[in-house]
Amino acid sequence: MIATPALTALTAGKILYRGGSGAVIGRERFEIAHHAGGHTLRALCEMDDIALLRDVTVSLDPAWRPLDAFCRISRAGVVEATTWFGVEDDAVRVEGLVAGKRIGQSLPTDARCAYLGLHPLQGDALIVTQRAEDAPGAFRTVQGITNSISPNGDVGLDGVPVAIDVAFVGHEPIVVAAGRFEARRYALRWSPEWPPADVWVRAHDCVFLKMQWSLIDNWYELAELDER
Repeated sequence: MIATPALTALTAGKILYRGGSGAVIGRERFEIAHHAGGHTLRALCEMDDIALLRDVTVSLDPAWRPLDAFCRISRAGVVEATTWFGVEDDAVRVEGLVAGKRIGQSLPTDARCAYLGLHPLQGDALIVTQRAEDAPGAFRTVQGITNSISPNGDVGLDGVPVAIDVAFVGHEPIVVAAGRFEARRYALRWSPEWPPADVWVRAHDCVFLKMQWSLIDNWYELAELDER
């Protein structure tokens, strides 16, 4: 009997969070595991400037649509929220503890949810899998569920419907701390009141490379990448 390998490939990386001066104010370590049933994203995010630790796991089908997810948020060592998200054909269920209180939600969706926004940067980059490269510059709306509509992803922390406008900008090379890459550039608008953020991903997949957003001084870049 020939054993089937648990993974077909594994991508791991480290993203640096930088302040306006370029100083490192946090970091994100992520893994994307590819397997016969789809993909799994794991991310551990450290935001030193606000003492926030975010631990996220998202399971995805072969088309990069979410199946279920887990997120734990702690600040200065105190857990603020622990939540589980389960995606169904017409709803997303949310169970967990937020600010010490048990929550249970069933959020109806018009179709199966295409995106869960739980705020790791590599998770933000996954939304590009739901926007084709046609009509460069035109925004298309991706419906999803998030746990926070705030720049740092640290407010609310239960389930909230979100409509994210995504535009494919074009192909271009980019240099980040991890090296030089051929990239696809996108614009993401998480709220009508906010300016869009510029996001670059690796040209042939959705590995995060860089993000800049005029709403905040901070910016983010890939610093390490390992694949097997």
